Amino acid sequence: MEWVISIVVMLSLIGSIMWIRPSPRERMVSQVRLHARKLGFIVQIAQLETTRAKGEMEPEKVRLPAYRILRNDLSRDEKDRWTSWQIFRTDNVANQGLPQGWSWKKGEYELSKDACEIISQLIAQLPKEVRALESSPMHFSVYWREAGGIEQLDAIHLAIQPILKAKI
Repeated sequence: MEWVISIVVMLSLIGSIMWIRPSPRERMVSQVRLHARKLGFIVQIAQLETTRAKGEMEPEKVRLPAYRILRNDLSRDEKDRWTSWQIFRTDNVANQGLPQGWSWKKGEYELSKDACEIISQLIAQLPKEVRALESSPMHFSVYWREAGGIEQLDAIHLAIQPILKAKI
């Protein structure tokens, strides 16, 4: 009987330890977010309301990690004249100047043709797990599903550099 009780206690302890240990996905996300901080990103979980896709009545509400780069290089005048914009990987009619499968939530017809071209070039380089992009005078945000690991984060960081330099 003592053996049975000992085995049950041991299994209970092992189960508790296994429950506390992070899963492989949680470990990968932790490594990606730590690497993101080294690259200058601030990572936050954000609730977004997407644009309505063709044929849908209501926009989708999603919670996604937002990888943000603060805009510390803007003057007061640049911040005051800033045109904020937000785009989603959704097929919609509000897609002026964007590649197929992307649509505007905010900023359509407000950016120059050159700015739209730079955004389109960025979109072509992004992994398919990126769901949205947002630009404000405070930060540039990439809403990403965190798939692909550190390599994809490095690719995203490299791809957004022209937008940051152009101050779009």
